[in-house]
Amino acid sequence: MQIIDKTLHLPTESIESLTLYTQQSIEHFCVFDIETTGLSPKISSLYLIGALWYDRDQEQFCIRQWFADDYISEADILQAFGQFLEPFTLLVHYNGSGFDIPYIEKKCRELDVDIPFDKIHNLDIYREIRRFKSLFPAPDLKLPTVERLTGFMRKDVLSGRDCIDIYSQFMQKKYFRDEGMELEKQKLLLHNLEDLIGTLYSALLLNYKNTRKLLQSGTKIQMQVQNDHIYISIPSPCPFSFPLNWEPAPFTVHWEGQEISIQVPLYHGTLYHFFKNYKDYYYLPAEDTAIHKSVGTYVEKEFRQPAKASNCYTKKEGTFFPVPVSLDLTDNQPLLFRAGYREKQSYMVWDDKIRQEDALLRDILCVLLENPG
Repeated sequence: MQIIDKTLHLPTESIESLTLYTQQSIEHFCVFDIETTGLSPKISSLYLIGALWYDRDQEQFCIRQWFADDYISEADILQAFGQFLEPFTLLVHYNGSGFDIPYIEKKCRELDVDIPFDKIHNLDIYREIRRFKSLFPAPDLKLPTVERLTGFMRKDVLSGRDCIDIYSQFMQKKYFRDEGMELEKQKLLLHNLEDLIGTLYSALLLNYKNTRKLLQSGTKIQMQVQNDHIYISIPSPCPFSFPLNWEPAPFTVHWEGQEISIQVPLYHGTLYHFFKNYKDYYYLPAEDTAIHKSVGTYVEKEFRQPAKASNCYTKKEGTFFPVPVSLDLTDNQPLLFRAGYREKQSYMVWDDKIRQEDALLRDILCVLLENPG
């Protein structure tokens, strides 16, 4: 087994994104990635584990790689990695829950080595951002795709399958003492190193969800009404430059640089608030409205009829603000209106009172950001 240590100067925006997202200090994170000769632990070998972390004393990122330069180092690598993880509280990876972690767990059982994940939490960035796949201008969420999206450009062009062949070539050249073995090893180390850096860069996508956390903590919201639209601006927690554009009608959202902006069209006209307990109401055809039976008993019978779910409403004309479908409003919140009984989109009256309900507006924006599309 060989141990390779390096230091790197990398932008701190990604680690700041992780800090805000997890509410943990920067020195608690460890990013990791593994390289194997196949997908099944029973018939393949673990030949490389890489770890990346931030050293606060040195004020720079550090890399450590455990490389199997033979076919008998798996247990040593796993034990060394487990001991290395002891000071950390959070293990960060990209789709490690789907492959890296279960692979190592099975290898540890096979080799009778302590599983290194029992005392550490883990954060799978892929699983955190995949709910928002449709938001990002990318065909998929594979790590190389996300890296390019976040501005990281690899020097390494190898695939995982390529690395398996190169490791085999490395072992053959080592056996025959071919000087070319060092070049093959460096290719493998570079691939693993850039997987680690790419994972760190992928944390920038967490800024979308971090914006929601800032809303909940009271960050300033800028809002203006213009041409029958409301324009809302929310500061993004870290500078990040790629445009995000999606339209879960009736909202349009853009994310660019250090700002997420939301455009909301106002509705002008007549809408209806439907009462849930329609059996407790009468419908008055002449007035085209429903009233509670406690009041309706005083209306002559020929002017009233039992309300149905579809006509148990009160109507209102005015200006309305659309509300995300998934927003859960309690009974003491503003009445919600719809264009018809079977319509899903709800609205609330847009007036001075609602404009001053900062907490309600934050709730609406949080739900919108949490449930895109």
